[in-house]
Amino acid sequence: MKNTITAFILAGGKSQRMGTDKGLLPLNGKPFVSHICEAVSPIVGENIVIVSSNTDYDFLGYTRIEDIIKDKGPVGGIYTALQQSKTKLNFVLSVDAPLVTTELLLWILENHSNSFLMTQVQANDKSYPLIAIYDQSLVTVFEENLRNDQLRLRSVRDEVAHQTIVVPAKWKDQVQNINTQEEYQKIIS
Repeated sequence: MKNTITAFILAGGKSQRMGTDKGLLPLNGKPFVSHICEAVSPIVGENIVIVSSNTDYDFLGYTRIEDIIKDKGPVGGIYTALQQSKTKLNFVLSVDAPLVTTELLLWILENHSNSFLMTQVQANDKSYPLIAIYDQSLVTVFEENLRNDQLRLRSVRDEVAHQTIVVPAKWKDQVQNINTQEEYQKIIS
């Protein structure tokens, strides 16, 4: 399994609402990004790539790549990931979801159907296209959307055969995005 899937952690956002790079915020003595790497590495091994122009992520020892087309948000980050990927299946994980666990990620992978090009999770009636599996073949769809300056990830998702799986109640807190100081204070207190 470890050579058939790659994990791309999108860490290229501007973190405007947080005011600082979210992936480097400490949680239980480690940065957000370290928690995500630790959760996904039992599944993908060393096939972890950080998508960010911030060299501060190099401490992790994983490959870091910069967006091919700058300032295009998650659509640009996923395009970069799929363009660089050497595996059919790719976890795409946002750096602002530090509570994900190996169990949750394994569950997503086990419930991913190859008849879909993308599998995302849903919790509390909200879908999470940045805690998802993307087929590498979607690179052309993302490229076309970038060419047309379509930067809404949910619009791109709606163009492709995708599945949405509902996260079991015991794991629903793991998918929350930590975007503001208020959300950050809740998880560290």
